[in-house]
Amino acid sequence: MRGGLTERQFRRREKILSVARELIAEQGYNGVRMRELADRSGVTAKTLYHQFDSKENLLRVAVEERFRHTYESINAVPFDKGIDRLFYVVETIAESTRKNYAYAQALAPMLRSSRERTFIEIRLSTYRAAVQQIADEGDLLAWADVETTAAMICRHVNPLYANRMSDGLKVKAEDITMYDVCTHLRAITRGSTHKVVTERAKLLAEQFRGKKLV
Repeated sequence: MRGGLTERQFRRREKILSVARELIAEQGYNGVRMRELADRSGVTAKTLYHQFDSKENLLRVAVEERFRHTYESINAVPFDKGIDRLFYVVETIAESTRKNYAYAQALAPMLRSSRERTFIEIRLSTYRAAVQQIADEGDLLAWADVETTAAMICRHVNPLYANRMSDGLKVKAEDITMYDVCTHLRAITRGSTHKVVTERAKLLAEQFRGKKLV
């Protein structure tokens, strides 16, 4: 038994959610049809409604479980330095988005919505952990607030869910995001974190030189 489900029921549930994510990538969040989802999952439409109540709830569960698993995997990686953790978060999200671009693009409007607090909180908790580690190391200036800093980083990273390139000029979206994050942190950090973000920002600025970014 898993969560009150028999092994057979659990496998059927996972199949349904997996197919739902495939359809979201193929047709967009609003393009998913319950009849097609049922057919491709090998169940009846009645089974879908019985298990998930509604299409909206089914798709939300499919997205949230995938989203939560991604961030739990990121959080599980240990780092000696908070800034290394933060860089890893940004780079991993960018790589995951690139590998699953159609899916990420289809979900981007929902993930950016202020109404979807669950997804916002999942992201915020990850950024908060990295910023809190930087603060615990003594590298966050006293007047800088962990929660505000995490929220600002979250806003900087949001575009990664919808963009691979900037203006088609072969400038990676995550490099622009990383530059924004580093320049923001440079103003509110000291010590090794300040040194690391300064060097990273300089390298990125040199990389951008001569390229149109807007």
